[in-house]
Amino acid sequence: KHYSADSDIITLKSGEIFTIALESNPTTGYSWSIEAPLPEIMQKVIHEYKPYNTSGNIVGSGGTEVWTFKTIAKGNATLSFQYSRPWEKDVPPIKKELYQISVK
Repeated sequence: KHYSADSDIITLKSGEIFTIALESNPTTGYSWSIEAPLPEIMQKVIHEYKPYNTSGNIVGSGGTEVWTFKTIAKGNATLSFQYSRPWEKDVPPIKKELYQISVK
């Protein structure tokens, strides 16, 4: 299942796989990262970048970062992402996305 930032509480069962897709453009130097330690109720399966399907492979056109997770325990947690340049240590992220996860 895929969820976007405007979802309400994401309710899942233990052992379920889900994805979060976030718009990204690595040519700007920005990328998404998990802001805090990953909640103990889930584990990351894969994180991949998928460029937009543009004719002629336009440089700098951007794409989507897709994060896939698997729930491993019951509970509630907040999954928090930040969009920043990894080398800029004292600069706040330009975007944040929060997801409320409930595993039943």
